[in-house]
Amino acid sequence: MSTSNAHERSRSLDLLRALAIALVITAHSVLAYGAPASLAPLQLGGTGVDLFFVLSGWLLGGQLMRELRDTDGLDLRRFWIRRWMRTLPAYYAVLFMTMLEQYVLHPGAPTPLAFLYFGQNYLLHIPYFHVSWSLCVEEHFYLAVAPLLLLTSRIGKWRWPVILVLLLLPATFRFLGWYDTPEETHVRWDGCLLGVALAMCRYSLPNLWARLTRFAPWIAGTALVFYLANYVGRWWPSLWFTRYDVGIYALMFGALLLFAVRNERTQRLLYVPGANFIAVRAYSLYLMHPEVLAILKLLLPRAPFVVFYACAWILSLGLAEILYRLIEKPVMDSRQRWSFARS
Repeated sequence: MSTSNAHERSRSLDLLRALAIALVITAHSVLAYGAPASLAPLQLGGTGVDLFFVLSGWLLGGQLMRELRDTDGLDLRRFWIRRWMRTLPAYYAVLFMTMLEQYVLHPGAPTPLAFLYFGQNYLLHIPYFHVSWSLCVEEHFYLAVAPLLLLTSRIGKWRWPVILVLLLLPATFRFLGWYDTPEETHVRWDGCLLGVALAMCRYSLPNLWARLTRFAPWIAGTALVFYLANYVGRWWPSLWFTRYDVGIYALMFGALLLFAVRNERTQRLLYVPGANFIAVRAYSLYLMHPEVLAILKLLLPRAPFVVFYACAWILSLGLAEILYRLIEKPVMDSRQRWSFARS
């Protein structure tokens, strides 16, 4: 759920990142509100997590591809330290607050050690802080992506067959039923891997990239129609299939990403005031909004959904701003003061 450095930022990606967190908060708000039939289809917004995965793959893949191009190698240690300084402080701050709350309000609640090393998405039941399953996928991805790109840079003509096999593996595991829960990393890497593949295409196959970006409006338009049709299908199941495979959502969001980064004109076109503010705080918003929704369930059990939803955003933004200002941003900024973590 994290963002890349300032060099990588663009207005269009800010819009996609803001859209991703908006989809997730909307889905979880509906669930916290009781998921009435009239609103339940909006829970499809949980697919915003898959959009986050695609963005992560694209941003980190591009960052690493540029380093490979410029230095013919990758500093794995520096990459991992920068990622951990970016994601771990805010995560552990919220995790320990959540554990303390559980200890006070529910003394018998379990405290799985898996939370400490991002293994909870392989538990059959995550007792609390459930949204952290996607953070596990991201952290596992951070460990794998740099060695993966370093390896593929050394195998010449076998690079793309290997990438194709990796892209197909999550769907293969799902098809074979080789998982206990659908939140396990090896069956949810579609978006991360697709984002990396697109970044590799941009830097390694410029002719193919030019063709893809030329047709990007049509590709993205088709993907958007099918994605929105999925919402319609959830309201009227007789008209459309109500849910696609995870890999299909990854392809849809990859198509939107392709359009968003095709040229500077498109990036200007996709500028939306306020998107940057939301995008920069997306990680803190993701961490804090579940706690806000839990509080609102107690305080506003009978409020109209519009009021419930507005309060969810206001309180989530307030708490996210505190987390961002006190922990997330200071630690990110400190990376430039240390030689082992400097960009």
